[in-house]
Amino acid sequence: MSQTILVVDDDKGLIKMLETGLGAQGYHVLSANTGEGGLQIAKNKLVDLILLDVILPGLKGRQVCAKLKEDEATKHIPVVFLTAKNSPDDIKAELAVGAVAHITKPIDLHELIAKVHEVLPIS
Repeated sequence: MSQTILVVDDDKGLIKMLETGLGAQGYHVLSANTGEGGLQIAKNKLVDLILLDVILPGLKGRQVCAKLKEDEATKHIPVVFLTAKNSPDDIKAELAVGAVAHITKPIDLHELIAKVHEVLPIS
């Protein structure tokens, strides 16, 4: 059974690129363009990994990650932040709320796929 990755980003072009690129690698990709939508999907679907933007309309990415890590049902899901914010303080704040990694935008698809393989070993 293929692993499921949830992409939470308000950039529809990026979501499309990730759906295509990750889909070609055999992953099932779900997407949401708001933090609230991402939380709902994470709670209602079996998700193996979340790729999460920091800057989102409504609930911000770090708030989403913190809520995921507080919930017994979702705290085990690894979160990788995808963001243009790449100062050491930003990365530290992301790791502090429970993220396993950070990838700086613009996204290099090969780098992202390598990170996904690292976080989600092939089952």
